[in-house]
Amino acid sequence: MSDEGQGWLERLSAEEWLAAATGELERAAVALSGKQQRAGVTQARRAAGMAWNAVLLGIVDLDERARYGRSYMDHLRVLRDEPTASPTLRDAATALVGAALDQQLVQLGAGDTRLASAATTVLEEARRRVDDSARS
Repeated sequence: MSDEGQGWLERLSAEEWLAAATGELERAAVALSGKQQRAGVTQARRAAGMAWNAVLLGIVDLDERARYGRSYMDHLRVLRDEPTASPTLRDAATALVGAALDQQLVQLGAGDTRLASAATTVLEEARRRVDDSARS
């Protein structure tokens, strides 16, 4: 496979993808805490996907890189089913993929921020992998 069509990924460096993911994660946590389910879910998924873009930049094998797809949801679906990923990472991806965009029950108090925590798990793993790659 050629690297044609990979410009979207290489428009930012790994550190820039991680910074963008961090900002998106902060917005997700605020939205979820404020019971803005659709915005919070979307931003949590985007945060995790942006973080994984940083990992994808370090994958030299273009076929392996392509396996993760182009969209943030593509990335999360592959992570959900990735047998070599940790159970914690797979669980986080599963939660993000399966999250409902609309909240079924009205909650008292602050909104449920577990999806922000799931995105944090993906972001932390992405950061660890990027750091490990930089050291080698």
